[in-house]
Amino acid sequence: MANEINHGSSIKPVIVPWNGSTLATNVDRAINISGGVTQPSENVYELGRLQKVCTDLKILEEKCTLNQLEYGEIDTYLALANKAALPSGGLQLSDFDDALVDIISVIKDKFAGTVEQTLWLPKLSLNSIAFNVANAEARLERNFDLGGDFFKILKNTNKIYIQKIITVPSGYSAAPYAISLADPVPAVDPNVSGKYIQRVLRVRSGVTTELDLTTDYTFSAPSSLSILLATSADIIKVVYTAASFGTAGDYTALNDADLCYINADSVKVTLQSGVGTEVELDRLTGLSLTATLNRISEGVIGLQEKLLKNVESYDVKVALSGRVKNSPIEDVLMGQAGNNWGIIDPNEFKTDIIVRVYIYEDATKTVFKMGYKSTGCSFSDDTQDVAANAFASKAINLSSDNMLISNVEIDIDA
Repeated sequence: MANEINHGSSIKPVIVPWNGSTLATNVDRAINISGGVTQPSENVYELGRLQKVCTDLKILEEKCTLNQLEYGEIDTYLALANKAALPSGGLQLSDFDDALVDIISVIKDKFAGTVEQTLWLPKLSLNSIAFNVANAEARLERNFDLGGDFFKILKNTNKIYIQKIITVPSGYSAAPYAISLADPVPAVDPNVSGKYIQRVLRVRSGVTTELDLTTDYTFSAPSSLSILLATSADIIKVVYTAASFGTAGDYTALNDADLCYINADSVKVTLQSGVGTEVELDRLTGLSLTATLNRISEGVIGLQEKLLKNVESYDVKVALSGRVKNSPIEDVLMGQAGNNWGIIDPNEFKTDIIVRVYIYEDATKTVFKMGYKSTGCSFSDDTQDVAANAFASKAINLSSDNMLISNVEIDIDA
């Protein structure tokens, strides 16, 4: 029996990268997803009239937040960066600059039931990443914040989001290339007469271009698509809606192979000043790393979207909380770890601090799974608190402009 209202067990998020040949990726261990849209508007008035003449609708503001348990796999990060494989040395924040993704939530009438509709959040860019360890017994979490300008709900005969990825074979040089979309057949867009194809992207020599109907491609219902100036090795990515998944079947899947979650007892955190002694922080009670990509968000004349979304700068915040004992963090900040330094003075703190977070499969810390690293960190603030009949605690915050993510341990060690 179908649920009267949607339940979390019947909803599965999927990330669809724009660039390259990267395939759609199921978001495993997601514990919350929130997607919505705001319509900025302005009432237009004129002299001699009391009520508005009309309403000026501005460009939509789309947002998505995704919360995921840390389970030691890097596939979500790769999808958000539009990477098919980990770059040499690991993922840098700059790898997310030009990456665009669709996030879709396939909504069924019940767990493992029939698809009722799909929430489609198109053309999102990543605004921030956060890695959190709430306390010493907590499950590790990742948080992602994304934004864009579009929002769609797919229903009825348009309820299935379909993406086809085709590589043009050899022998083509600025020649038409025919693609069949017969399985499943595209459904017509009920809002635009005669429109069947939602988007066609071409990836050529690493550059992704959104193609235009008529000038770049043609479509003849029910299923014939032609890329007009195709060249060998072009990657064509076609997005449309349909009434069914087709013979390929349901692309959402459950992951029972990887870890369910990772606890705080499987984490090691170290601090180091330059080439000085690396110190493991063994009295931490909480940790968070937050990386923000500060983007401009500007429209251009002639388009109903904020086309300019370039990243101006990066802000990385490292928050360390724990118990007060011998000030090992401050020793590192002084650049005097292991030297039995006599006076801690924030005026002398270094600005070359390296924060490394190692995540292992379990508390034995023998099988490395994931890591985060931020270099060039500097001191932001330090608060030490103590109450009567209680143990002292502290909170130290650092800031930087970079964060590395990798599932290769030597990338974090470097």
